[in-house]
Amino acid sequence: MSRLYCHLCSLPQSACLCAHVSPQPCPLPVLILQHPLEARHAKSTVPLLRLALPDIRLEVTEHLDPLPPPAKGRWWLLYPDAQALDVDAEAATLPMADIGGLVVLDGTWRKTRRLLHLNPWLRELPTLSFSEAPAGEYAIRKGPGGQALSTLESLAHVLNRLDADFAPAPLHRLLKIRVAQFQSHQTDAG
Repeated sequence: MSRLYCHLCSLPQSACLCAHVSPQPCPLPVLILQHPLEARHAKSTVPLLRLALPDIRLEVTEHLDPLPPPAKGRWWLLYPDAQALDVDAEAATLPMADIGGLVVLDGTWRKTRRLLHLNPWLRELPTLSFSEAPAGEYAIRKGPGGQALSTLESLAHVLNRLDADFAPAPLHRLLKIRVAQFQSHQTDAG
């Protein structure tokens, strides 16, 4: 017998998150460039982002043509590098009128470096990073050293820093419920 899936959140009906979603508009255009292997990963947070921020754009590919300019400002890449502006430490000096949209890479660190390599136009974008994000709560998946945040947590933090009216709490609540589902499943299976 095959599993029944929710047609809205695409999760098995037993794990449907629709009742916990509080959709909100994204304060600026966001494109998530997701590595194809990450798209198949059950623990990816991008599906949660798409539920909570229905107007974000998702491209699942290794190669993407350069983006047309946003309606105002420029595209910025959310990625840590030496030239990145820190949305926490440099909040007062951020060129807000110039930040017309965000490009977010989704995948393991190795896969995001590959996306950067295969899409040289990304390296031409100005970059944003952060230094004071809250501790990650995505306990079911860790990056190098256990300190990395999920794509959902990173984007929620940066959007809140760029627009104080953006509420990250609904995203964090949704993530917490999904983590609890995974942990419950692990307990039941063990």
